[in-house]
Amino acid sequence: MQQIGKNQLSILIIVFMIGSTPLFELGIKAKQDAWLAMTVAAVAGLLLTFMYVHIQKRAPGAELAELLTMHFGRWIGGFIAVLYVIWFSYESMRNVRDVGELTTMALLTSTPKWIVMLLILTAGAYTVSKGLEVFVRVVQLLFPIALLSYAFIVLLLLITRLPKLTQLLPILENGITPVLTAAFPDVLGFPFGQMVIFLVFWKHVSEKKIIGRASYWSYIGVSIFLIFMNVVVLCVLGPELAAITALPLLEVVQMIRLANILERLDVIVTLLLYIGLYVKMTALYMAAVFTLKAVLGIAYRLCVLPIGLVIYGTAFLEPNNTYHLWIGLDITLKIVPVFQILLPLLLLIVGMRKKYKQAK
Repeated sequence: MQQIGKNQLSILIIVFMIGSTPLFELGIKAKQDAWLAMTVAAVAGLLLTFMYVHIQKRAPGAELAELLTMHFGRWIGGFIAVLYVIWFSYESMRNVRDVGELTTMALLTSTPKWIVMLLILTAGAYTVSKGLEVFVRVVQLLFPIALLSYAFIVLLLLITRLPKLTQLLPILENGITPVLTAAFPDVLGFPFGQMVIFLVFWKHVSEKKIIGRASYWSYIGVSIFLIFMNVVVLCVLGPELAAITALPLLEVVQMIRLANILERLDVIVTLLLYIGLYVKMTALYMAAVFTLKAVLGIAYRLCVLPIGLVIYGTAFLEPNNTYHLWIGLDITLKIVPVFQILLPLLLLIVGMRKKYKQAK
């Protein structure tokens, strides 16, 4: 069985959670309180992470599909596991489509979208076929690049004095209701609730005792970073402009002008988004393959191509980027609580009941 270490787990959580999140100004329905909406959602996501880790501790050597069959039986558990396969594949498809849209919008405007999506999915499929250990090593190589790039962008923004803290005022102008409405279920569902995917990967961590500690600290660290980036974008663009901009972070970086030397740094943002989208797409793709393998009991490699074809084919169902964003940020985020909250909560309750019966 493939194994990863605690540091590799931490890095995977951080890069996966960042993913394409900076691509959007999450919680902007709360206007200048968007960062508060992200904070509230992050706290709720931490509680969900506690629940996921607690479920995993019941059977440290089991992954999601095995946990489902243990708690619900072979047929019901297997059916729910197949639903997770579909959901993981769908979420992976969304990242493939994001890469296609980003590339044709910002970089290669004359390149057909189908070629861009085919190339990124081929890279993901090759990584998935090599297994979890190889994937995590790739993430380890990409992590310092992403870290230094984000640090460089923030440094330049501070030097150019573009962020204005007054853009965050007045705080809670319309009370707490807009903050809660923006946070739930949208911001909780993306990205914080996506920690549920690690129910697939925690089985493969060599040091089972530190899974909780490593996951909690990584989650807290990346949550603070995402909230900080949300604040930066708000302070530069303001709530009105951030709400109507398709790619807020890209817009922010395009505003950097330093001594007529440093400008047009949108290539850095594009690189960061490619790294995040590739990691998230591949992790979700791999989670779908792991889960399908466990359900069907067939070889891992036999699952890679069919799921890849499904991901690529469904990436063309949405006619344009506006429709793609509407489906993802409005419709999908209303459905994902089933996979992130309801089903894990049922796992928790059924497990507690079984444990109580055994104790009696």
